[in-house]
Amino acid sequence: MIRIPLERWMIEKLAEALNVNIEEAERLARRRNVVRLMKWRNVTYFSLRKDVYGLREGTLIAVWPDGYRVVPGYPSIQRVLLPSVALPKHFIDKIVVEEKLNGYNVRVVKLRDEIVAVTRGGLICPYTTQRIRKLYGDKLTSLFREEGEELVVAGEVIGLENPYVRFYYPEAGGFAYFIFDIVHGEKFLPPHERKEIVEKHGLLHVPVLGEIDKNDIKAFRKIIEDLERRGREGVVLKDPEYRVPPLKYTTSFINIHDIEIGMRFPFDEGRNYLFSRILREIFKAVEEGWDDRRLLLAEQNLGKAILEPAIEAVKEVKNGKMLYEEFMLPFDTRDDFEEFLDYMASLGVDIIVAGVEQRSDGSIVARIRKVKDTWREVQKILETGLSPID
Repeated sequence: MIRIPLERWMIEKLAEALNVNIEEAERLARRRNVVRLMKWRNVTYFSLRKDVYGLREGTLIAVWPDGYRVVPGYPSIQRVLLPSVALPKHFIDKIVVEEKLNGYNVRVVKLRDEIVAVTRGGLICPYTTQRIRKLYGDKLTSLFREEGEELVVAGEVIGLENPYVRFYYPEAGGFAYFIFDIVHGEKFLPPHERKEIVEKHGLLHVPVLGEIDKNDIKAFRKIIEDLERRGREGVVLKDPEYRVPPLKYTTSFINIHDIEIGMRFPFDEGRNYLFSRILREIFKAVEEGWDDRRLLLAEQNLGKAILEPAIEAVKEVKNGKMLYEEFMLPFDTRDDFEEFLDYMASLGVDIIVAGVEQRSDGSIVARIRKVKDTWREVQKILETGLSPID
């Protein structure tokens, strides 16, 4: 993955895709905080970092001298805080309840002859692309050939063998891709139709937990209680015909878990993680009518999740340790590994390669560390005694 010079033909194709004049396309293309020009192997593309001319943030625009392809950004899904209010008001009659998996959003598309994996931000991730191709390439090729090469397949990558969101799932086997949407243009296929297509081609589909009436809050809560017991993330709620946009709802388990993970790096994830998840717990407590015992337990769990990892992180820095996230990632070849490192460097991600294990079949397993800003911020505080924020 390398950055490439902006050429005239690229600007022309961007102008066509955005339906603007050449001057406006060039102005946007040179604003890297709005449009990012990238290249992965034979695919040159623009990634939208903000909404631009009706196209969502995360949209990918692949360009060739003789054409272009727009891969729309995946829309954000509104979150439910009060199910008893939101479900009856938002939905028409029935609700398909699908499990929300804790991983990262990936759109798989076929760009001419290349099957690629596109992240939520509209970037082709070399690592994710190679893993998905190896595990599901033939099945995805079959899907695009029989159902249409213009389709966008959307799903969640889960498992411990990825450089983004690590959460253990026994069914993931290290790395797995579960499909939750198939999109034709801007039209999302109805859940039942999509599930049939996914299963027809032998691919993985997110678990469907049931179909309930919009007023059956008791059935909804029963599903959530089961997910709480099993330590799962939550649900995405969809109309059977996609007549209204989906909604999402997460468990207390994952709310507290995310805070605990985020507060190990309070100057990175911590601040963003904290308020939104506390808000979820506030309204959950009111909706479910927690008694004093349940409320006390929630307060203890929340306080522990906020303070314990952050205090431990400060102690580690004080003792001379670096703060980082560590990942163990397999690569088929060293070239694939180098390509991934180039990609992360192009995004400005601070990476340390802590070790590389060569396997007998020529593949490698790399121990990679992402250095966190929290490490530097805590160092400054320990040196000066002053807070970087008010």
